[in-house]
Amino acid sequence: MKAFFPTQWTQRTQWTNSLRSLRPLRLNLHLLFIQTKHMKFRYARHSNDLPALEKFYTEIIGLEKLGEFKNHDNYDGIFLGLAGQPWHLEFTSSLDKAQQQCDEDDLLVFYYGTDIEIQYIWEKAAAAGIVAVEPKNPYWKENGLCFNDPDGFGVMLTRYSLPLRAQDELTQLVIKTGLLDWNSLLRHIKHQPYGRNAARNDFSLVLKEGRGTCSSKHAFLKKIADWNQIPNIQLILGIYKMTAKNTPGIGTVLLENGLTYIPEAHCYLKIGHHRYDLTTNDSDIRLLEPDILEEQAIEAEQVIDFKVDYHRQFLAKWLAEEKINLDLDTLWRIREQCIKNLE
Repeated sequence: MKAFFPTQWTQRTQWTNSLRSLRPLRLNLHLLFIQTKHMKFRYARHSNDLPALEKFYTEIIGLEKLGEFKNHDNYDGIFLGLAGQPWHLEFTSSLDKAQQQCDEDDLLVFYYGTDIEIQYIWEKAAAAGIVAVEPKNPYWKENGLCFNDPDGFGVMLTRYSLPLRAQDELTQLVIKTGLLDWNSLLRHIKHQPYGRNAARNDFSLVLKEGRGTCSSKHAFLKKIADWNQIPNIQLILGIYKMTAKNTPGIGTVLLENGLTYIPEAHCYLKIGHHRYDLTTNDSDIRLLEPDILEEQAIEAEQVIDFKVDYHRQFLAKWLAEEKINLDLDTLWRIREQCIKNLE
């Protein structure tokens, strides 16, 4: 396959228009596949480099390692996929070397609900030195991005439509705003400015006021995902070391108070196995990932009271363990000044 370098592919009219008109058969088969829990599917391949495949499909594509086996009739193997889904990939190795023969039409096709996911994966692949290739099939040239896995097999990333059709008040508000699918909604929310809403318990204010925080924006999206049965969406509450480096908008508040960091509570989404931060258009969860101390999946309503209570308990424990000469209320005021600076 010859090298192919996409430039600003999410803005390409031809690519975007073709995604809007994906063949109904492909779309319906995929939706049936992920929603029919009793259906089972395994793709199996023999390989000479299991560690490289595991790294590629977990760190780049975003699959999870579901299991493995060692020396089963002289075979080692790994299972990769998404927890709770009725499919997975199996890669094996043995003393018999793999004799692989693939051509440009051999593809593993992964469907994603948003451009944001595809862009994120492409950026991770490019950062790892993986070069995109141009598919041989004209359909795939117009409908996705392609690069090779460590075995040389083509991997295609493409998008399918996730329409918003639920009858709840939040979804109907989204539809009236002119946002008809999950992809459009995520892009809209990401481009909204950061700002606290008038009421923490009214997620509709994210749209009505045209702004939101990490809590309100991601809780709002989680509610929409749940109402519309969009799969593999988790709302995550993480505690990370907030510094002037990974959160530059806070200014010099920490330095002025003799602190190198404050454990901050932050909400974001996990879609599949990857984290996505839609707090602002410039938010990049990769800046925070090295400093994440702990995280847990929560329900949307837990951002109202649980998040604050949990955060204050964490800070109280941190002050005691680190023997920092500040009381909790003083530390909380310092933290509030940091957040104010972000607005």
